Amino acid sequence: MNDEHPVHDATPADTAAAEAAAVPETDARRRTATVRGIELGRARPEIIVPLVGSETEELLAQADAAVSTPARILEWRLDRFRSDLEDIGEHREAVLAALPALRARLGPDRALLVTFRTAAEGGARAIADRDLGILLESLIAVRRAGTQSPVDLVDIETSRAPATVARVISAAHRHGTVVVGSFHDMETTPSEAELVEILRAQRRLGADVPKIAVTPRGPRDVLTLLSASLTAAEDLSGPHIAISMGPLGASSRVAAETFASAATFATVGEGSAPGQLRAQDVAGMLELLRP
Repeated sequence: MNDEHPVHDATPADTAAAEAAAVPETDARRRTATVRGIELGRARPEIIVPLVGSETEELLAQADAAVSTPARILEWRLDRFRSDLEDIGEHREAVLAALPALRARLGPDRALLVTFRTAAEGGARAIADRDLGILLESLIAVRRAGTQSPVDLVDIETSRAPATVARVISAAHRHGTVVVGSFHDMETTPSEAELVEILRAQRRLGADVPKIAVTPRGPRDVLTLLSASLTAAEDLSGPHIAISMGPLGASSRVAAETFASAATFATVGEGSAPGQLRAQDVAGMLELLRP
């Protein structure tokens, strides 16, 4: 993706207006978010594979394995990388040092999503809001003259401090980076009304791809998540991701297209969340279950 705004409108005039805004306004005509020619929100859901290696060599080996699958978006889990570095500044420098090699392994046709999942939402380590903002903004700003940005999408937990969320979203849009605004409930599944409002609130904050991932306590919780996804899709305001985690929620990962989720997460080797299935298996099931 170049410096153009990642959300595509229905007409050239609308596109120009969107590019002029640092943070997009909700617009019912927006249907997709595009990175490296990949349209989130159009037709078949994208498969996103997490890369959870702690060391650079392990990270790159996972990337090599992931690019041999149908997945077109790879998620670098920054909270799982160099967990031996307790100092946040040293960790940030290690992340920035590893980025060029990782980007080179992905090639030009696969998109890179960077995510620091905090301990509060199921991640591997805690981080102060200020430090989280500095890390993500540093990655967003990386660019070499005449080249495409190595970071195509950035995840920001929308429950973090409002000022941090706003800064990361603003920086992402200035650099043409798609924003995944995320919410994770590792204990329960909120009501359908709550889930729909979370997705809508994330969109209002400027997230191009709102995301919810929740934990079911029974089959009806999975139905709640799927119904919320359909309700949010009726807004026609753009793509979103809705996942029910754990073994009970596995059906939500393979029926994503039917229930209007723009992407699903799958593994190549070690996963990053409960209930993730193998990327090759998910690709086959997505095809078999196409509505």
